[in-house]
Amino acid sequence: MDDYISDKAKADAEMDAIERAEAAELRGSRQVWEQLPGESPKAFHAFRLYRDLMEKRTLAKVAETLGCSSTNVERWARRWAWTQRTYEFDLIEEEKLNQQMSRERMAHRRQQVQLGTVLTNIGAHSLRELQIKIEQQLPLNLAPSELAALLKLGDDLKVRGLGTDRAGGKYTRINVIIGTAPDIDDASAESRPALSDDTTGDGFELEPKPN
Repeated sequence: MDDYISDKAKADAEMDAIERAEAAELRGSRQVWEQLPGESPKAFHAFRLYRDLMEKRTLAKVAETLGCSSTNVERWARRWAWTQRTYEFDLIEEEKLNQQMSRERMAHRRQQVQLGTVLTNIGAHSLRELQIKIEQQLPLNLAPSELAALLKLGDDLKVRGLGTDRAGGKYTRINVIIGTAPDIDDASAESRPALSDDTTGDGFELEPKPN
C-alpha cells in the first residue's frame, strides 16, 4: 500500500510539473528552469551549469568549474530551489524526447510502407515478365536457389491465403458409402432356428399361456 501511495504521489507530481510547464508555455511566461525574478546572473549561470550536467550533476562539479567555494554554490542551490527546477526540467526534456521519438517512429513506419509498396511493384513486374516467358516457352534462366526460393514463397502465400485447420492442421478422411444392404437368401433364412413353444437340448421352453 505504501508503494502504491508513493508511486501515485510521484505520478501526480510529474503530471503537475508537466501541466505547469505547458501552462507557462501557453501564457508565454518563464519556465522554472529559466532565470527567476531576483536571481542574479551569476547565480543563474551556476544553476545552468548544474542543470546542463544532467546525470553528472554535483554541486562540487559546479564549484570546481566556476572556481568558487562549495559553500557559495550550496547557498545558491538552496535559495533558488535547484533540485525542484532541474527535476521539472528533466521531466519536460524527457517528454520532448519521447514525442520526438514517437514522430521518428511514425516517419520510419511510413517509409517502410512506401519501400514495401515499391518492392511489391518491382516483384509484380518481374513476375509478369516471367509469366510472359513461360507463355512464350522461353527459358527463365533461374538458378536452383532462386527456384527453391520461389517455390517456398509460393507455398507460404498459399498457406496464408487458405489458412490453417483449427484442429492443428490435421484432416480426418471420412468415407461415406451409400447403397442398399444385400438381400438375405431364403436358404439362410430357413437355416436359422425358429423359436417354438417346445425346445429341447440347450434351448429353452416357453411357459404355456393360461386358458
